[in-house]
Amino acid sequence: MQSIVSTAPDNSRKAVLDYANEIRFGPGYYFLKAGDISFDGRVFGNAFLWSPDSRFFAVQEWESTNEPQGPKTRLLLIDVDTRRECALSRADGGFIVPKRFEADKLIYTKKYPGTGTENEFEIEFLTLNRWENLK
Repeated sequence: MQSIVSTAPDNSRKAVLDYANEIRFGPGYYFLKAGDISFDGRVFGNAFLWSPDSRFFAVQEWESTNEPQGPKTRLLLIDVDTRRECALSRADGGFIVPKRFEADKLIYTKKYPGTGTENEFEIEFLTLNRWENLK
């Protein structure tokens, strides 16, 4: 499998998803490098989105690739300028997909393949107190 490269809207940086593996009968998962930030030992899905100002990169992170548990993902928001990350939401048994940015809100969906349900959510992310610095 090939790498997936996503260029920020202002062409100032790229996110690269390098194929790692895939779950049986399911989607692949990837290693991520966003700008000059690497996420060693963590894996991500191929659902991602740059903010219009190229500052934020939203991506589906896989918390588990263990098949009996089913998919376990979370929506990770990376502030590439300040080198911080924030876990916005989780989907046990499903997949989180970032859809669009609207000012300081991120719109996303949670998809549950086992039940066929899909729900849309929004979160204001700038004022959250769970931002963590990246190494």
